[in-house]
Amino acid sequence: MKMTISRPAISVKTVQQGFTLLEVLVALTITAMVLGGLFTLAAGSKQLAGRAQNSLSDTVQARANLNFALLDNQFRDIESVIDDEFDVSPEGELEDPLRRTAPMYDLLETYRMVDPETGEQIEGVRWLRSDLPR
Repeated sequence: MKMTISRPAISVKTVQQGFTLLEVLVALTITAMVLGGLFTLAAGSKQLAGRAQNSLSDTVQARANLNFALLDNQFRDIESVIDDEFDVSPEGELEDPLRRTAPMYDLLETYRMVDPETGEQIEGVRWLRSDLPR
């Protein structure tokens, strides 16, 4: 007689908890690519802002030099050109910009030219170069 041992059927349920190593590596790779792209964009915009600031500074300096050359900082060139036909007088400096971040050597000043014969007035703005930054 043959004896067979029968084993009762045991249902084994394995519950998976956590992530596999492969899943973690894929998630880290995707995160690294996204962060790398963001850092590249941030660095590029900072570099662009620096270039724009340099360009703006160069433009302001060029305008100040041009105005300084034309007006000679004391209206001498204007008066020699107009041959004392007009009375030229400064009106005062313009207010500083609200969000100025650095001291400036160049200031804006208004001036008025008056024709004594007709009473016509011409007003304008010019750049002044100061010895000390303000």
